[in-house]
Amino acid sequence: MASFNKSILLGNITADPDIRRVGEKDVVKFSVAVNNPFREGKVLFMDCEYWRGGGVVNFLNKGTQVLVEGELDQQVWEKDGQKRSKIVLNVNAIQLVGGKRERQEEDEYVSEFR
Repeated sequence: MASFNKSILLGNITADPDIRRVGEKDVVKFSVAVNNPFREGKVLFMDCEYWRGGGVVNFLNKGTQVLVEGELDQQVWEKDGQKRSKIVLNVNAIQLVGGKRERQEEDEYVSEFR
């Protein structure tokens, strides 16, 4: 039986992103708030990780509306003797959506990161 893992989210960044060096790569971590159209007032907060370069952090701020695409990943660790886990979105592409931009570059240059 085949399986498929791809998610696309449209929402707002909840806080300024965090960038960390992991080995030879930079990882940008941020959370996106997504409204549930079927349950008013219900918001999903999805943790996201972008492993394709830290330069994107210059364009992502708290409140920025983004369209993110990637695969869901379950992270598992142990803390205080108890196993814990969470689901994160490993982001492959980020697209800035709507709102006014502080920068004057062409939309094509700043709007999509792959």
